[in-house]
Amino acid sequence: MFKKLRNRIVGISMLTTTIVLFVAFASIYFAVSSGENNRPMPKQNTNTTVIFQDGSNESFSEEMHRHIKEDRQANLQILMSSLIVAGISIEFLVFLLSLYLANQSIKPVRETYEAQKQFIANASHEIKTPLAVIQANLEAADIKDNEWINNASKKAEELAELNSQLLALAQVNANVKESKKTEIILTDFVDDLVKPLKPQIEKNKIKITVKKNTNHTITLDSAAFRQILNILLDNAIKYCDKKIEVTVLSHEIIIKNDGTTIAKEKLPHLFERFYQVDKTKNGVGLGLAIANEVANKNGWKLYAESDQKSTSFILKF
Repeated sequence: MFKKLRNRIVGISMLTTTIVLFVAFASIYFAVSSGENNRPMPKQNTNTTVIFQDGSNESFSEEMHRHIKEDRQANLQILMSSLIVAGISIEFLVFLLSLYLANQSIKPVRETYEAQKQFIANASHEIKTPLAVIQANLEAADIKDNEWINNASKKAEELAELNSQLLALAQVNANVKESKKTEIILTDFVDDLVKPLKPQIEKNKIKITVKKNTNHTITLDSAAFRQILNILLDNAIKYCDKKIEVTVLSHEIIIKNDGTTIAKEKLPHLFERFYQVDKTKNGVGLGLAIANEVANKNGWKLYAESDQKSTSFILKF
């Protein structure tokens, strides 16, 4: 992220410098060229004739004009060469200077960002243990049909999910997990992901269909792949009305659900952290942001499409 920002700053500086130098040097060249061409020739006796060794002859005035013209062209060529060398030298110095200044300007932002990532990771680890104790005690309370216990248990589950997402986000940013590529059969892999979700799907009276248009075998980071698909499936279950459709292609998976329709102008914001289209739903808007960052880290593309009847999330790998 910071490397791209630095390169963008340097690129803008170089482009600006190039434009300024081009305009300045072009003005200098045309000004000198115009001055040279408009400078009057010296007056000489036109009756004087010069005879050359090859027998040809021309007037002294013509010879002077020819020599002066050649000198002017040579001077303009020297000027052009000097301007090119000066331009390259200035561009190189500007590149070094802009690179240094870009690194210096980004440094405090990078340090703050790294501190923030470390804080999130540390806080998530610290919260994890007491939260697990709270959940265990609520389950062990064995007080049935108690509104207060049920409310506390529900909020503890939401807090546990949020903490899990924050920890996952910190791990993605910090490159904690090493990428381990394995060979998988796409259709079998998707089936294994969908099966554990069927009780939740049936409870919500949702119909899920898996379209298998390929029996393709592919090598990739299966842990990252599973993480993204789990997030997309969970998102589809949360926002769908009656049905979910999963389409498996050779290098693409589409997870489509009916129900919520997303306006076109909101689609680019879906993968921003803490962004929620429907704030009445459970969650804090981290799931899709995590999925997008994991996809980018693996060189995959994740995007969304929506029409009047459904919303689709497409993962290309």
